[in-house]
Amino acid sequence: MKAITLAFLAAAALSACASAPSEPQARGVAKYAEDPRLGEETNKICFASGIDGFSMNDRDTVLLHDGRKRYMVEVTGTCLDLDNAESIVLDSTTSCLTPGDSIVIAQTFGESFGSRRCMIRDIYFWNPKAEAAEAAEENPA
Repeated sequence: MKAITLAFLAAAALSACASAPSEPQARGVAKYAEDPRLGEETNKICFASGIDGFSMNDRDTVLLHDGRKRYMVEVTGTCLDLDNAESIVLDSTTSCLTPGDSIVIAQTFGESFGSRRCMIRDIYFWNPKAEAAEAAEENPA
């Protein structure tokens, strides 16, 4: 009898831990669909050598900095190391970065080094000031 009671309690505890099915989370640029900072799609970033930083990197996207300009770049599939990238190198056949070109991600783990190549799917303009402008419109002084 104890064994049956234990088995029942164990099954009940496990079923309580099971998560209910939920809506799939948006991935890539789709998760920024309602974000006012996401601008129009562009087919290139010219003078790609001017890229001087990156931020907001996750498995599917990275924000590239070109002086005061910003570009949201979506990679194909999932780029597993992009969210932990310590440095990024752009691999382009011309001076312009376009879909089909690659981002090479470098990581350092202790004394070992690793890199991964991720192909660019889409490029979008990004306006970091758009959020502030929208907030000012909603709350006029």
